[in-house]
Amino acid sequence: MAYCILFVGRGDSGREVMAKAILDNQLKKSGSAGMEVKARGMVVLFPEPVNSKVVQILENNEVPLEFDCVFQLEQSDIDSSDVVIVMDELVKQRIGESYENTDRVYTLKELAGEEGSVLDPYGKELMDYEYCFRELKRLLEKISVTHMGELD
Repeated sequence: MAYCILFVGRGDSGREVMAKAILDNQLKKSGSAGMEVKARGMVVLFPEPVNSKVVQILENNEVPLEFDCVFQLEQSDIDSSDVVIVMDELVKQRIGESYENTDRVYTLKELAGEEGSVLDPYGKELMDYEYCFRELKRLLEKISVTHMGELD
């Protein structure tokens, strides 16, 4: 069974989508196998298309996006994931209040040995999405994916 990493965001901000795409791309380039990466939103009323600014930033940075919708977080997503990565403390707190089995929920910066939240670019300019992309990429490169199994 594949090791499963789940990125969760508030909804359509795109941070979880960009994080998934970046990690998928890193895993593909490194030839790593045996990892599944998913992205979900806390508030997604129906399967929503990925934010067009996220799509543009990923294309500009030559990071393929292998899905086109954002889906609502379900308990089964948490149960089937080895680690759940969120972008800020508020999402971590809300998951803890709304779902069971949340002992494997971490903020991305927490895993990278940093404090704070990843900038939420929702509703901002394309430049803010680019900044968020670069921050996500830096943080994901900082985390050794091969050591995520130690979080279990």
